[in-house]
Amino acid sequence: MDNKNSTYKKLGHHKRHIIRLCKVIFNVHDSDLLGSKNNLHPMISDLKSNVSKNGIITTLVILYVFGALLFFSCISQLLSPVGGNTITDGVIHVSPGMNIVKVGSLLSENGFIRSQFIFQLTGILSGTSRSLKAGDYAINTGMSITDILKRLVAGETILYKFTIPEGFTVNEIARMWEEAGFGTSAKFLEATGDLSLRSKYGINSDSLEGYLFPDTYMFPSGISEKEAIETMLNQFVKEVSTVITKKPSEFNFSLHKVITLASIIEKEARIGEERPIISAVFHNRLKLDMKLESCPTVLYGLDYPDRSLTYDDLRNASLKCNTYVYKGLPPVPICNPGIKSIIAAINPTNDNFLYFVAKNDGTHYFTQNYNDFLSAKRKYQGT
Repeated sequence: MDNKNSTYKKLGHHKRHIIRLCKVIFNVHDSDLLGSKNNLHPMISDLKSNVSKNGIITTLVILYVFGALLFFSCISQLLSPVGGNTITDGVIHVSPGMNIVKVGSLLSENGFIRSQFIFQLTGILSGTSRSLKAGDYAINTGMSITDILKRLVAGETILYKFTIPEGFTVNEIARMWEEAGFGTSAKFLEATGDLSLRSKYGINSDSLEGYLFPDTYMFPSGISEKEAIETMLNQFVKEVSTVITKKPSEFNFSLHKVITLASIIEKEARIGEERPIISAVFHNRLKLDMKLESCPTVLYGLDYPDRSLTYDDLRNASLKCNTYVYKGLPPVPICNPGIKSIIAAINPTNDNFLYFVAKNDGTHYFTQNYNDFLSAKRKYQGT
């Protein structure tokens, strides 16, 4: 009997604890619990239901978080570089007008990305899908998708060297343009005839001959002929403007005349030290109203044939640049002179020479006397 009473007391004790727990969880008062002896049973049932619901929610949250982590892990893996310990370099060519779908396909085919779709999606979500620039790009397997996109959007293309030697003509530069793979010589020549370029740069001439500054340029693949020519013209302005402003105050040649004379000096001179002396010869002849009689002016009119000049060539009046027929400077430069010849054109020496003869070693024999000139021709040229 005592054991039975002890058991009832224990049950009563646990019951009181359960009731307190229910009061806290369900926010009920004592009056709610006094209504019926059976009120405890539905409360316990609700407690079990609530615990069951919380368990389901917790499980769903765990599954969601795990799924999200798995998803982002997969995306991160697809975005990451494809290269392992060995990095492979390569070049891809993005043509003008190529969209992100074609670029992604190109990258995927060449093994630079894992997923073409992720590349396209990244470009679209980042707002860069329509900002990819044409050109050749150096890509390697150590670059992530975001790295590649940044390079394509920034236009960090491979630059190719294009060197214009001093004394080259527009036609020769056009042939070089085609040989270097930038485009066709016909398109280059067509671009040099753009009147807007001459107007923009204040070139008072029928062509851009003389104004495509000889230098080494770095051009991206796909650059237009007009863009390249403008780069050359900008370089001309940059280099020549400082020189022209320093010319002697008594010098009254226009810029066009300076460049035309410099082009003749460029073709005649072989030794740098002789440029100012050759300049003096032509200045002296111009002052005396003598014909310049420069062979390169005739060669220019004939597009520099691979042969020696004949007397008929020297008398050819159809060649407007022929200084054996016409007095004064030619109407256009006969090549694109370098800065040293331009400086020489406005800084001749004070020599009184009127003639010079090539000595066949790169140097010239200079004289004021015509008979002395003829003797030098017989000596050095056998004529």
